[in-house]
Amino acid sequence: MGTAGGGDEGVAAVTGADGRRRARLLLRVRWSDVDLFGHVNNAAFLRYLDDARFALFPAMGVDAAGRLTEAQLVVVKHEIEYVAPAPFRSEPLAVDVWVPRTGRSSVDFAYEVLDAGAPAADEGRDGDPGRAGRLPAVYLRARSRMVQVEARTGRPRPFTPAELSVFEAYPGPPPELRGW
Repeated sequence: MGTAGGGDEGVAAVTGADGRRRARLLLRVRWSDVDLFGHVNNAAFLRYLDDARFALFPAMGVDAAGRLTEAQLVVVKHEIEYVAPAPFRSEPLAVDVWVPRTGRSSVDFAYEVLDAGAPAADEGRDGDPGRAGRLPAVYLRARSRMVQVEARTGRPRPFTPAELSVFEAYPGPPPELRGW
């Protein structure tokens, strides 16, 4: 698996803390991602989510040559919860992506940005000294809703069964976000 900014990007299938299949992309923190407070800026995190989603689903509105297609997925909503500051570091961060909901012409993506170097989720929980290990440190949880539209009209366009099957390969519950 590669890393953004450091070579070939690759997506791996992993098992999340909930026991379900997720896609994982490793991304390096770049100097330009870090703000004056010494941690990854909120705008950089949004780009991480976009990079991971597009690495997992590269045909979302573009063909193999990068040209726009007749149907395009557009973002209509993001909800992001910043759990902990992510400092500049040489080790990559992991961005996990899964799909908690598909609709007729819309799809929800769920994300966690976490410490890629932490022990696996099945080795223990959250630093409890009575457990064998820790879950990866989570820096961010988020969800996005996207709607597929016809490029010509901008009107919603239903997914085909083949399009839905790509999303349904990564099912899971919505991320647990705190209310306002």
